[in-house]
Amino acid sequence: MDSGSSKINQDILTTFTLGKKSLSISDISRLSGHHRHTVARYLDNLVSSGKLEMRQHGQKKKYYLSDIQPESSILNFSPHMLIILNIDLTIRWANDSFLRMINTTIEAISNLSIEALHLDDLFGPDLVAAIRMIRTGETRSEEARIEREDKVTLYLFTISSVSFQERPALVITGEDVTEKRALQEAIRTSESNLRLITESVHDMIIRWETDGTISYVSPACELLTGYVSQELMEKKISEFIHPEDLPRFQNGNHEQTVNWSRLPSSFRFRTLKGKWIWFETTTTPRLSESGEILDYISVWRDITAWLEAETKLALSEEKYRRLFEGAKDAIILMELTENLNHARFREVNNLTCQMTGYTYQEFLTLSLSDIIPSSMQDFFQEVVETFRQNEQAFFEIDLVRKDKSTLPVEVNAHLFYLQGKPVVLAITRDITERRKTEAAIKEAHQRLEDILEFLPDPVFVLDAQGEVTAWNRAMEELTGTRKNDIIGKPDYACAMSFYHQKRPVLADYILSRDESILFRYNNTDIDGDKITADVQTLHPVTKNRIWLWIKAAPIYNLQGEIIGIIETLRDISERKIMELEIRKQNAIFEAVSRAASDILQSKSFEDAALRTIGLIGEATSVGKVCLLEKAPGSSLQLIKSELEWDAKTGVAGRTRSPFSLRIKSEKDTSIIQSVFSEEKPVYSMVKDLSEEDRRVLEPYGVKSILLVPIRIRKDIWLGGSRVS
Repeated sequence: MDSGSSKINQDILTTFTLGKKSLSISDISRLSGHHRHTVARYLDNLVSSGKLEMRQHGQKKKYYLSDIQPESSILNFSPHMLIILNIDLTIRWANDSFLRMINTTIEAISNLSIEALHLDDLFGPDLVAAIRMIRTGETRSEEARIEREDKVTLYLFTISSVSFQERPALVITGEDVTEKRALQEAIRTSESNLRLITESVHDMIIRWETDGTISYVSPACELLTGYVSQELMEKKISEFIHPEDLPRFQNGNHEQTVNWSRLPSSFRFRTLKGKWIWFETTTTPRLSESGEILDYISVWRDITAWLEAETKLALSEEKYRRLFEGAKDAIILMELTENLNHARFREVNNLTCQMTGYTYQEFLTLSLSDIIPSSMQDFFQEVVETFRQNEQAFFEIDLVRKDKSTLPVEVNAHLFYLQGKPVVLAITRDITERRKTEAAIKEAHQRLEDILEFLPDPVFVLDAQGEVTAWNRAMEELTGTRKNDIIGKPDYACAMSFYHQKRPVLADYILSRDESILFRYNNTDIDGDKITADVQTLHPVTKNRIWLWIKAAPIYNLQGEIIGIIETLRDISERKIMELEIRKQNAIFEAVSRAASDILQSKSFEDAALRTIGLIGEATSVGKVCLLEKAPGSSLQLIKSELEWDAKTGVAGRTRSPFSLRIKSEKDTSIIQSVFSEEKPVYSMVKDLSEEDRRVLEPYGVKSILLVPIRIRKDIWLGGSRVS
């Protein structure tokens, strides 16, 4: 259709190039070869588009090629869409803005109806309905929303019924009002926000005239002062300002006229309850075109709480400044970079300057490398890595003074954030005296170790946690345990060396004061903080039974705290054996003495003898004691009678035992017969006796035997026997 319309238009225009200046409809129809009615329809479009002109010559219409730019062509320069419809709602003309919108040409849509163009799909049904309802001489407006390529555009269409080129028509203009509507919405929003801010902001907004008369107060007035807005309207500001603050913005000392352009930044204001509150103000004069001040607009902010807090903060800062400067440790505040790599000194107290020899200003210009010795840089980098991971560090290091001498210090550093920036607070303490003390303690400890090493008695030392810290040479010889194998061992490791089991030792009692530990020892004696005892055990090397005398005492530091326990051991086996032997001999002597007395005083020899052998058995701690009587003459019966005391039953009486021997022949002999014949006491282990004696004694569990001959009369013998 588009190509056909273009051809007809071109054929009509070509007829005007054949020679004639003006042509009628009949001439054009004849020359172009198109029907008269078709020519008439297209002529209207060509005239509307400005390509032809029509002039009336009486009853006839003559058409000419246009020599001037028609008004319709000028309208193409308008940014708005322009559409001209015939009365029957067909397209008479449209400008380029509309043609670009629907992506076509004027030739393609000339004489088409709005239904054919589907304008309702593009602009919506409301616009088309408004076009249909327009009346002669009427003008209507309608908005349309166009969505194309994810973009929304608002158009305001104006529809007017007018006469265009002496013919009735509908002229439609479409204006893009997207930005205008957005601007109007922004203005409305801004006005709404301004009203909302003015009415809800906690700051008070006041406008007053040049004479100080209040003309506007925002609603925040009631919240801040207790007055409602109307109570301050038409009042003078000076009525509410503190008398001491008012002279600051009066003109001179005597003039009472207020110069409101000199309104101070802060002053006191009287509230409804008569309380004075502080306001901070920002005042702006509103000027006329000639530069005269019309009135003032001011924003007042209540700073009463802020001033109180500032006062408290000032007092607090003064307090902590005194603590900061009065601290007995050097305090260094360092500001870090984000990656914690570099530090800048931000604040130090006076003691820091005294310790290092730098002035305050000099110290702030230093870097960490200036006060850390080059020999300790690697160690310091390890500290920095630890600090990055834990955000704190506790370490000892040397500082380089201004005079290049070094100062040993202990540093406790912590990371925190001040005003959003990472900073380090380093509490630094001079440990020169402590280092001297530690050196002295170390030297004393070394001397103690040397002394312990060469003591003749076995000695070991436990620390406060029960770990072995010293083990002298005598202890090595006693236990067979080397020093390097036991030092640092916890959990009663030392007890294994001489008790053969993990158990608390006497030194552990001083650490724990556990009374149950003392039950393992004999003859315990507590003298102040020292304790002595003795114990029986097996020798760690020989496995023989030995007796040890033990003494334990605490070791104190300079603060009087227990830092270790020293325990001394002494082998008292010989003394113990001697004591036992002496007690045994004394017991025997006492038993024999009592036996002699009993025998002399007793009516029955046998009763006295039984009591005597019982006393001897108890005193000597043996299994049995027997009193044997030798048969007279050369009788083969060796033993006439016997008395016996048994340790298991504790009973003494007449009995029959392995000693009731009978000699079968003159060749048979026994140990008992030898004692009677040789008249000498005999002590022997049973294993060392003859086969005959072993056969008699071993089945009864006898391990050793002591035989003592006793002559009562010339022909009567008694044999005293101890059996174990």
